[in-house]
Amino acid sequence: MQNRSPKRLLAILLLAALLPALAGCIGGRTPPSDFYLLEPIKTLQGGRPTDPIHRGIALAPVRIPQYLDRPQMVTSTAKNAYALSEFHRWAERLDDGIARVLALNLSLLVPTDRVSLNATGRNPPDTLRVAVTLLEFHVDPLGQAVLASQWNVARGEETVLGRQASYREPASSTDYAVMAGALNECLNRLSRDLALDLRRLEGEGVGAGGL
Repeated sequence: MQNRSPKRLLAILLLAALLPALAGCIGGRTPPSDFYLLEPIKTLQGGRPTDPIHRGIALAPVRIPQYLDRPQMVTSTAKNAYALSEFHRWAERLDDGIARVLALNLSLLVPTDRVSLNATGRNPPDTLRVAVTLLEFHVDPLGQAVLASQWNVARGEETVLGRQASYREPASSTDYAVMAGALNECLNRLSRDLALDLRRLEGEGVGAGGL
C-alpha cells in the first residue's frame, strides 16, 4: 500500500475541517427567533378612578382555542387557512400572558388590590369570580388584529353577568411587532370593558346583598 505524502495528508485534513463550514455557507444559518410579550396598560387618560371596589376579583384561568395553544404566533392567510411562524413566538404561554395582563389591567382600571390570578375552588363570599374565554386572537389576511371573546362574572354559584364582544385593530400582514402590538391593544380594550362591567356591578350592590 502506497504511503500518502505529508502534503497530501495535510490537504485531506484541511478539507475535512472546512467541510462543516462550507455546508453552513451553502445551507445558510437558521435565523434567530423573535419573541413578543403582551404588556399591561401603563397609564390612564384622566387618571386612575378614586373609588376602588372593596371586594375581591378572582380571575379564573383564561381559556384559548387549541389553534392558539402553541408558542408560535398564528396568522390567518386565507379563508380556513392559518400559518404558524417558527421565527416569531410568544415569550410565554399565551393563556398565561393574557391572564397576567388582564389581572394587572383590572387592578389599575377597577381599581382594586384584591385580584387573584388563576383562581379556582372556593372564594370569600364577597368575591366576584371572572371567567374569560378567547374565541379568536390572531391577525387576519387583511392585516387586522382580531380578538373575539366571552366572559361571565359569578358570585358564589350565581352568574350575575355574561357578555360576548369582538375587537379589531389595524395591524400588518408582515411586521410581527406591529401584529403583537395590535393584538395587545385589543386585549386592553377587552380589559376596559370588563372593568366597566365590574364597576357597574359594584354600583348595583352585587356581592353585598344585591342582584
